[in-house]
Amino acid sequence: MGDRRDGRDHVRLGGLGLAYLKLGRLDDARRTVDRAIQHWSATSTAFSLAYATTAAALIRLAEGDLDAAVETARRAVAFAEQSRFRLEQGAAHRVLGQTLAATGNRGEADAALRRSLEILEDIRSLPELGQTLLAYGRFKADEDPSGGRRLLERARAIFAEIGATGWLAEAVAALEAP
Repeated sequence: MGDRRDGRDHVRLGGLGLAYLKLGRLDDARRTVDRAIQHWSATSTAFSLAYATTAAALIRLAEGDLDAAVETARRAVAFAEQSRFRLEQGAAHRVLGQTLAATGNRGEADAALRRSLEILEDIRSLPELGQTLLAYGRFKADEDPSGGRRLLERARAIFAEIGATGWLAEAVAALEAP
């Protein structure tokens, strides 16, 4: 990756950090994403920071540092809004919703997840839309089991359509959960 500053390294480092997160390698995930943020804070735009900061919020959430997760997710939304890139806006709002849900702030979490859904349905980014449907379905399942199930079914269908086997397995597991 070196010193390239063409807008692709943040995606590679952010993606690598998210892969480490999926594998449960939190230290590697944090180190990788923090490196991306440090690099891009000094050299780049809000677009570059939106993706890496969104990944950082998910890592803080996985670590159980809820205050830092929410604060980082709010920064990610701010970067995404500055960038005006809709995909990053949708992803950042989803992660904000997930972090707020973990704190028990259901009202703001619902609003953030609905905003993510609205943005991603508008641009038809199927992978991101599926992830938001999965997150929102899990969230809604507590208070509205049938509504949550409908969202999870939509996520499952999208993941099956695009061949996203890992997310498909997550959606199926969520649908089978008691």
